[in-house]
Amino acid sequence: MKIFKRIVIAALLIICICFFLTVIFPEKFYNISMQMQRNSAGLMQKEITSGDDKIFYLESGAGLETIVLIHGFGADKDNWPQMVKFMPGYHFIIPDLPGFGESTKSNSARYDVSSQVERLDKFLAKLGCNKFYIGGNSMGGNISGIYAAKYPQKIKGLILLNNSGINAPVKSVVFKKIETGSNPLLINSRDDFKQLLHYLFVKEPFIPFQIKGVLADRAVENKKFNEKVFKDFISSPAMLEDHFKALTMPVLIIWGDKDQILDVSSVSVLERGIKNHTTRILKDCGHVPMMERPGETAGYIKSFIELNK
Repeated sequence: MKIFKRIVIAALLIICICFFLTVIFPEKFYNISMQMQRNSAGLMQKEITSGDDKIFYLESGAGLETIVLIHGFGADKDNWPQMVKFMPGYHFIIPDLPGFGESTKSNSARYDVSSQVERLDKFLAKLGCNKFYIGGNSMGGNISGIYAAKYPQKIKGLILLNNSGINAPVKSVVFKKIETGSNPLLINSRDDFKQLLHYLFVKEPFIPFQIKGVLADRAVENKKFNEKVFKDFISSPAMLEDHFKALTMPVLIIWGDKDQILDVSSVSVLERGIKNHTTRILKDCGHVPMMERPGETAGYIKSFIELNK
């Protein structure tokens, strides 16, 4: 009995020490957590120099199909591993777009959609990607859509997840705020970040407070540069709806019906303009379905690819 008590006490002591270390060293805890997520999805971090940019990206091993995934504004490549782990057997390429994550940030560069499309093409060409599926969330969906319209010969299918680049019939909660001069996408404090999570999710996935703190602090640190990127993005808009005729490939539209950042009414515009489309609306889901409902989202993408082989 005494031995059992000692084991329990020792185990509790170890747990307390580990918890204490995560509080003292949250960045290390964050890095370890992200690496564990990547490992569980079969993803490895790599880097490459493309043009003037050093681009960090995640890549899985060879698979039957190559899928390129593009994150949204203020996000990075680690938005995707939760979904990717439900899709073994595919070859994924998931970059930090220049201006985001660990990739190059330059005050002298432009980060509008058209500029990002050209950077993305140079990056993929350097990796030898010639025929693939491409998908993106939010701003990343706009970039993916414009890319598919400009280089249709390279695209086997387009996956749009709550994408921008659409004049929605109904303005979202967030864009109504932006019109008043308050931009919830630019983070000044941890409280701002907490509010952003409310806008992103209907049911927020579990995020340890240490990781949430790191993400909030990084968003605050990047606020000034993100402001520049946002200005580039809106000052030279490339609207996806102006390119519908060029989207002749199969297109999968995925949207959370409770999206407060880009209203679900955008779907009606996409459906009217894109002939070869499949739509999946996720009930009680927000702006980032690949994070809020990763298994369900992965299932729709797998079915889409199988159907269009």
